[in-house]
Amino acid sequence: MAWQPPDGWREMSSARRRAYLEEHGFQVPLRPADWDDMEREQRMVYLDWNARIWSDTPERRAAEGREHRKKLQAWWRLMWWWIGCLAAALGLVWWPAGPFNGSGVAMQVGFTVFVLVGYYMALFVPMRITKPVPSIHD
Repeated sequence: MAWQPPDGWREMSSARRRAYLEEHGFQVPLRPADWDDMEREQRMVYLDWNARIWSDTPERRAAEGREHRKKLQAWWRLMWWWIGCLAAALGLVWWPAGPFNGSGVAMQVGFTVFVLVGYYMALFVPMRITKPVPSIHD
């Protein structure tokens, strides 16, 4: 049977994991007994698994969470900037002393629809698609 991490492994820090393995007589870095007999693909699968086991630490998850919050905060700032630009454009159109001079309601409505649809297609949809999402851990 292959070695599996013990209960509580996800909550252990890197140093605590290394100490746990040394206490139980495991060679660090972990290598299977049949390492020399393994094919390249098997070794790559094992190394990928090993990297996931070692890299998924509370410290790393906290760092990823901080990075995600930074990206999300920047994303929200950009979204509010676009909303402000949209409001300014519509304010200019509907302002009584604006470019349309308070006349041409049909032109104002048409321009408003054009701006809203254009905003939705050119900015809102791509921004929603590129919204940062937190990383998923096994």
